[in-house]
Amino acid sequence: MAVQDTPAEIWSKIFELSCTDGGQTGRSLALVSHYIHAVSKPYQYQSIALVGPHAIEHFGKTIANDPQRRRVKYLFVSTFKPDPAVLDCILGGPLHTHKLLPRRSPLHQCTNSEYNNNQLQTKSNYAISADMYRILDLIAPTILNLHVLMDFYRGEIFFSTPFAVLEELSIQGPFHDHEDCNDEFCDTLYPPIPSLKRLYLTDVFTCVKDRTYLAIRHYAPYLTHLKIQCAEGYIESGRTFLRQLMPLGVGSSGEAENVDLYGHSSFGKPVAARGSIREDEDEDNQAKRPRFPDTLQRILFHPGPAQSRGRCAASYMVQIMRQTALRELEKCALEDPRIKLFDESPWMWPYSREYGYVEGKKQWLDGISGGVGGWEDS
Repeated sequence: MAVQDTPAEIWSKIFELSCTDGGQTGRSLALVSHYIHAVSKPYQYQSIALVGPHAIEHFGKTIANDPQRRRVKYLFVSTFKPDPAVLDCILGGPLHTHKLLPRRSPLHQCTNSEYNNNQLQTKSNYAISADMYRILDLIAPTILNLHVLMDFYRGEIFFSTPFAVLEELSIQGPFHDHEDCNDEFCDTLYPPIPSLKRLYLTDVFTCVKDRTYLAIRHYAPYLTHLKIQCAEGYIESGRTFLRQLMPLGVGSSGEAENVDLYGHSSFGKPVAARGSIREDEDEDNQAKRPRFPDTLQRILFHPGPAQSRGRCAASYMVQIMRQTALRELEKCALEDPRIKLFDESPWMWPYSREYGYVEGKKQWLDGISGGVGGWEDS
């Protein structure tokens, strides 16, 4: 039977279900025949993986000139292109912090490789961000699953693009904190995304006066699943973040909450002692207390990468504080069944960026093809 004898509606459904692999299927369909190229055109860009500044720039120009190609439902964006030698080592076996790398390891060789010399960033971070934001604005009406990996600081926690139907958002990479932000600030900066159900953030909690909870509450008012990974060295702020989910006053264990290891409350104000919290809070304090969406069902919490263990007194104290914070996190997980606490990442700092790329893209591909993505424990 000739291809043309099959109704175009059937082909369209086939293409819609098959174009969920990052763009490979869509590009292949475009080469089959003139008829298949024409029928599959609306779905060729349904799922796209953009890796590196040049891919981001090129795709932005492509969809700007062709509105029909803006029907993107699943998008993965990485602002850097990983070194193949590092990726080969990551995919070939685990690289643990407590094991020294052999001198002949490709990971040692690739740091000064010709590849890195040829991949010197020719575009500024601002230009890369501008290209990416332009893409987000163009695909905002259709995007369902968005995964962004940035290897430089972004100006805000979230994006100012008003996504219409976005259901899942993952953002890997550091961002600048807004220590003094309030409800009004979040209202003007982040348009609410009522459709957003699943949110994954990394490099969170880099200051005592963390306001991530405010941004989440405004940005995703109907969030059901939240996955958080602490920035390296800031696990105690993450402990305070989870304590904000506990009932007002004290947890079920009767222990005072919302005071971090530096003697600060969840609002960043010094307190007399960790246990000195008033039993009865006035109405003003109750109104200021952090609130998360009532729809939140599951919190997957990752304490971040393990830190190297030095021999000096300062390093020893940092390790003591980290272990104390980990124990507090374990208590939080026991007190609230919504919380799932993960182990520390075994990957060492110089290659955590590449490891994040591998894990992020793997989860994105699995999620858009019918799998659980990064929510296997939810």
